[in-house]
Amino acid sequence: MRLGVVTAVLYCVQFSRELDGGEVERIAAMVLERPFYDLTVEEQYADIEAALAAPVWEDDLSWQPHGEAAVRDFLRRLLQRLDALRPWLEPPYRSLALERWDEYRSGRLLAHVRLYPPPQDPLFSRLRPVPGDEHRLRAALLRLRSGDEVALVAPPLSGTGNAVLMALAPHRPAAQVIEAFVIHTGYERERVSPAVRRWWRRPVLPAGVRPGGA
Repeated sequence: MRLGVVTAVLYCVQFSRELDGGEVERIAAMVLERPFYDLTVEEQYADIEAALAAPVWEDDLSWQPHGEAAVRDFLRRLLQRLDALRPWLEPPYRSLALERWDEYRSGRLLAHVRLYPPPQDPLFSRLRPVPGDEHRLRAALLRLRSGDEVALVAPPLSGTGNAVLMALAPHRPAAQVIEAFVIHTGYERERVSPAVRRWWRRPVLPAGVRPGGA
């Protein structure tokens, strides 16, 4: 059996001398707040549970220092800790596939977002090239813990300018969606400027973004 989430967990503990309770707490927090591979908590839990049920692991784990027995014991304690933390909240945000990108391109413009380079920017690394886009835009489609779904759209890496935050109708009032974006992504409020329509001032948008109505 291939290990999937377990391999990601082991990368996170490969420099830990002991797989003690502190490590259980740390990895449980990651599963809940910064999910591996953008999976739901239920999916991560099921992946770990399936790995524990497998009598043989196919993956070569010699790159990390912990023996299989110690790893299995750690994973059992991790699942016990996750059980104790039920009911689980949705993670602060999860990335969605870019299949619906064309809808967001002409969606509702909510805000302008000032980008910083990583690691200062929590979403910079999640921006992906939009497949087949002539303007080489980058985007991240996100589902926030609040239930709102938004798109962060940015120019190509070689370009200049900030990102924009877009949503699809129907959605909650723009101010509420922006507030949820700030809370759940960790962006500083001063970096997120609500879009204000002014006939004398056309906002600077990434090429190819054509906002529609509310």
